[in-house]
Amino acid sequence: MEQQKKSFKQRCVDLWKYFTTYEKIWFFSILILAIVFAFIFPETDEPTYTVTLDNSSFVQVQGGESDIYELNFTGTTGEYVIVNVTISQLDENGEVLLDGRGKKQEKKYKMSELVGYGEHTVDPEDEDSLTLKLATYNKKTDQYTPIDITHAEISFECYFDGDDEQDCQLVVSVVNTENNQVLYESTAITLDLEQFESNTPLTYKLKENSFLVAVGWITVLYVLDVILNIACELLISKQSKWNFVVSLGVEIVEILVCIFCLYRFATMAVTLLFWIPCDIISFVMWHRHPDKQKEELTIVKKLTPWQDVIIITAIAVWTVGVGYLLTLIEVDGGIFATNVTLKNIVCYIDACASAVGIANGLLILFRYREQWIAWYIVAILETVINIIAGQWILLILKAGYLTNTTYGYIKWTQYIKRQKEVNSSPIGTASVAEAQLDGVGSNNE
Repeated sequence: MEQQKKSFKQRCVDLWKYFTTYEKIWFFSILILAIVFAFIFPETDEPTYTVTLDNSSFVQVQGGESDIYELNFTGTTGEYVIVNVTISQLDENGEVLLDGRGKKQEKKYKMSELVGYGEHTVDPEDEDSLTLKLATYNKKTDQYTPIDITHAEISFECYFDGDDEQDCQLVVSVVNTENNQVLYESTAITLDLEQFESNTPLTYKLKENSFLVAVGWITVLYVLDVILNIACELLISKQSKWNFVVSLGVEIVEILVCIFCLYRFATMAVTLLFWIPCDIISFVMWHRHPDKQKEELTIVKKLTPWQDVIIITAIAVWTVGVGYLLTLIEVDGGIFATNVTLKNIVCYIDACASAVGIANGLLILFRYREQWIAWYIVAILETVINIIAGQWILLILKAGYLTNTTYGYIKWTQYIKRQKEVNSSPIGTASVAEAQLDGVGSNNE
């Protein structure tokens, strides 16, 4: 007798009944919170300004070749973070010189080259922060090497670091550190988000959108990431092979987030080269190991202590090696475009998260209960990254991870315990032997 084909409505009813009341409440609670957070904390792009000092206003003063000049921000109100300084060589007409290939003769200095760390914050309440030497700094010798600004144009990139941007004004002068002679002094200007260029001795241009797409689309991807991830987690806890189909959608969304935010390259590479193939293989593997009593369940098991040690050692080696390599990658723009220090910290955290993620993928592939412990660690590491990056929507997802991971670990542990009891009982042993004989018989046919 042919089985009657179910209608779409009946399939929806069956799907609804498949989940318990607790699982439904958990899923929709996380979903609602994610949508609420998307409106309260939408992704924003921190704009930066390129400020150029008017070279024609420089006062010619007598200085030696070894003299070091500095940018002095005395009189500034509000906090600004200087990202880099560019020195452009000028000709007699005040135009930027070009080399033989037609490229501008200019040098962009990162803060790490000038002050030894990733950025320089100008804070009116901190007197030491009001000066920035125009000289390269050598950490080993603790010495400064002057930068030639005799026939040069000076510009720097900065962004607001205070709460009230309307009260922020920028004042800058160029001072000879040897004799305190002032080479250049500006009037105060207020950097305006609506005004792209000013007509004061200081000129500035707004550098918008460090991301590859409008930030609104990134917020949409965050919400979609939450929905797909919690659905995938729920299916894993129910030992369902269909979690891997949903997981493919998760991988696509997370790759897009990494590309658009220009960050987490270790995670993106692992997703492309490991997670997508792993999801496909895992679906096949889980399909081949259904539970004897309930075919919708997959048989799961646990690791030995030696396997734990091997996995932990591999994760440590990967974190140090890959984390260091990631710090060497330089990109313009992205979610950490204005903070090199945080970018480097996140590189190591990302490397560790990707290593634990690989371990988690292999544990899921071979149906080991310890994949839930790996998920705990990944969730905690990604929570730290999300807080550093200000990705508050994704914190809802991590809260969902941590609660469902507990739920899944308990369910898998109970299942393993039941299977052990069944296999150790005379009836269970006989059933296993019968199943093995059936398998041998079918192989010989």
